[in-house]
Amino acid sequence: ASLVPLSQAVLLDINPPERHARAMAVWGMGVMLGPILGPTLGGWLTDNASWRWVFFINLPIGILSLLGVYYYVHEPVTKFLSRFDWFGFSMLAIAIGMLQLFLDRGQQLDWWSSIEIRVEIVCTVMAFTFFVLHSISVGEGSFLNMKLLHDRNFVTGLVFYFLLGLLLYATRALLPPLLETLLGYPVMLTGLVTAPTGVGTMLAMMVAGRLVGRIDSRYIVASGFGLTALSLWAMAAYTPQITEWDVVWPGIVQGVGLGLIYVPLTTMTFSTLARSLRSEGTAIFSLLRNIGSSIGISVMQTLFSRNTIIVHSSLAAYITAGAVATRPDALSRAFDLTTKTGLAALDAVLNAQAQFIGYIDDFWLMFWMTLLAMPFLWLMRERKAAGTDAAGLDNVASVEV
Repeated sequence: ASLVPLSQAVLLDINPPERHARAMAVWGMGVMLGPILGPTLGGWLTDNASWRWVFFINLPIGILSLLGVYYYVHEPVTKFLSRFDWFGFSMLAIAIGMLQLFLDRGQQLDWWSSIEIRVEIVCTVMAFTFFVLHSISVGEGSFLNMKLLHDRNFVTGLVFYFLLGLLLYATRALLPPLLETLLGYPVMLTGLVTAPTGVGTMLAMMVAGRLVGRIDSRYIVASGFGLTALSLWAMAAYTPQITEWDVVWPGIVQGVGLGLIYVPLTTMTFSTLARSLRSEGTAIFSLLRNIGSSIGISVMQTLFSRNTIIVHSSLAAYITAGAVATRPDALSRAFDLTTKTGLAALDAVLNAQAQFIGYIDDFWLMFWMTLLAMPFLWLMRERKAAGTDAAGLDNVASVEV
């Protein structure tokens, strides 16, 4: 959690203002290498060594990073806050922690039928209520500066970044199990067919950075949402007979769409925010993305599980001894309802079909969410300023992928 904001702060500290955009462009390319190389390298390590090496591989990288920080990064002389809002921080931490437990364990414990889940949601609501009331009463000394919420661009950007976290991470959470469990892809192949999404994002971010200031940023973001919707529409048309290319090209389109969204959306979000509030703003910006991803993954997984059960029941209603008997002899023997083997084989087919439909339903839901969000882009105001950094491109520091 600390690596991203600290690395951004270091780069902004050691570079003069006229080099901020350039430094952040290099930083953004480094961030994108993770999603590009990670799945492929992880799949190769899992297939050829052990899943434990997915974790061990971080040791040499961490050691090199530690040495680099020790020799090249110097502690700047700064003024530290004399007062830290411990109560506000504690209430927010409890609210987020309880919400995360609620989302992670809800499906496992059957949601509201579990006492633990009910306790967690009550704690979430109470802690968040205390946090809001405390922040309002304390004012500028609170952990969350309420002045941030007076900026329309910033608040609208938070909502869209929350949605981006939901769409991006929910898609990444759904695709690998679909490919590996239902289509039989090995881990290595799954990494290869999903990696182009990161390539598309990285290339689109470079293009978007040049377009900001020349074209209304709202049109750039809208085109990104359109491409993201197109990719989700293609995913909603998946069948068990799809090829690797059918997985790759929607991933590339989605990556390009997300790349076109990040840079201009971040620029607009911070373009009207006072410079004194930007550090706090980037923290809230990242927090909303994390919460959006958590909620998105939990909601989509829950809908997938429930839709799978419903579809399985619907399909099973059409399975009768007479219906199977009308099939060719070889198929009838494979699904003989009078034997345990036949029943198990038939149930496996029904499960696979029901799960596939469950994934498709999730993709359709995200498709419609993307389209419905697009008109609200015009709640944001385009602000033009002289100079690249003044226009807000230095705030690409807050972009996370």
